[in-house]
Amino acid sequence: MSKLLDTIVIGAGWSGLVAARDLATKGHSVLVLEARERIGGRANTVTHGMHAPIDLGCSWIHGYKEGNPAREIASRLGVNTYLGKDTEKVVYGPDGPLSPSVVSQLGYNIRSSMAAAHNLAQTRLPSPSTSIPLSEFLLSQGSPLFLSSEPALASDFARALEIPLAAPLEKISLRWIGWENTFGGSDAAPEAGFQHLVEKLNNEAQSFGSETRLGERVNSLKRREDGWIAVVTDKAVYNARTVVCTIPLGVLKQDPPSFTPPLPARRLETIAGTHVGVLEKLVLVYPVAWWPGGSSVGSFTFLPNHLAISKDYSDAKAVLASHSLVMLSFAAPTLPNPHPTLVIYLSSTPAQLLARFSTNDVTHAAHAFLVERFNPTFSPPNPVTGVKTNWMDDPLARGATTTPSVIGEGRSPLDFTELGKPLWDGQLGFAGEHTDADHRGSVAGAVVSGQREAARVARLLAQQ
Repeated sequence: MSKLLDTIVIGAGWSGLVAARDLATKGHSVLVLEARERIGGRANTVTHGMHAPIDLGCSWIHGYKEGNPAREIASRLGVNTYLGKDTEKVVYGPDGPLSPSVVSQLGYNIRSSMAAAHNLAQTRLPSPSTSIPLSEFLLSQGSPLFLSSEPALASDFARALEIPLAAPLEKISLRWIGWENTFGGSDAAPEAGFQHLVEKLNNEAQSFGSETRLGERVNSLKRREDGWIAVVTDKAVYNARTVVCTIPLGVLKQDPPSFTPPLPARRLETIAGTHVGVLEKLVLVYPVAWWPGGSSVGSFTFLPNHLAISKDYSDAKAVLASHSLVMLSFAAPTLPNPHPTLVIYLSSTPAQLLARFSTNDVTHAAHAFLVERFNPTFSPPNPVTGVKTNWMDDPLARGATTTPSVIGEGRSPLDFTELGKPLWDGQLGFAGEHTDADHRGSVAGAVVSGQREAARVARLLAQQ
């Protein structure tokens, strides 16, 4: 029989390693089982072919000065973090860059519209029905969105919200907009990327006695008659008094391990009803920064040209040209050591439409799209490297992150709390960004939930 453990943690991402580290510091025997051949989960940093490490998953510590616990972890582990510096932001309309006054008005309108949506949802009675989508308010004729702005520009600009939301505006419930108490404000990036930081967290956990095994996917969990939990992987069987499951919600939806006894009906309904969003990145690495404002502009927003919009989508460039896009330029001094790399954020609709094209095709299409929109007077160099994420089809992720509560009867932020409730008399716990109602969809949610479960399991173990 294998060694009997205090706790098995399923998943070596942020939440799992935070829980493992905290439990190991209290003297508990901990084994972390990770299906991937690397640490980090959706913290994935690419270095090959890059000028500098680029994060394909989480990339910022949001709310760095406002209490995000990832800041303390980075400091404890000796990882430098850099606050993002303000740089120029340019918005391209159908005919070229918009004037600063137009962009300022669009920004003011979207902030006013979201504030009005929050006020309607959280302070007015009766509250909106959970079946009313955010789009119904935001894009309505009387919305502040259209104050002194061209309607097409304003609505296209609002579509950029679908990037942080990771879902179409028509999917998000108006009733719960602004409900979360998140860490917001300042953003910082860890030196060498998030995966490096998580790997150092794993090393710290191991220094306290925790063990991590890679390439072991959990197939089943069974609560034995003697009270122990048997965890079966494709390589071995392990037994522990407690388990902390940090399997992403997308995997719990589509390809979960078997649980004996089975998960309760209410938990299964919540898993099915809580939405996992789509957000992908396209990284373009160039030999030089050839685009306008290369050394000063940190972000570009591209609004579609409605005359050029294609519903055929027979080529990748047509997809890019037909949707609102946000692109970061690392050639600007947002972070130290600028380099000629662009990262295009793809919201749900264009990401799904581009999934059928190869990375090479999308890379070439994106370059052609940028040349067309920037219209340089010279022939710019082609990208030397292109990388496109595919979190939605990754069998160990099945999506980028959870979204705010979606439309539908019974859906609310309480779903995230339900997903984090322990089962089997507390022996089976759940952590991950999808289990924290305030910080879902973020590193903070993963960290907070890992800390929460470690503290709860430690109390339980002390009573046994």
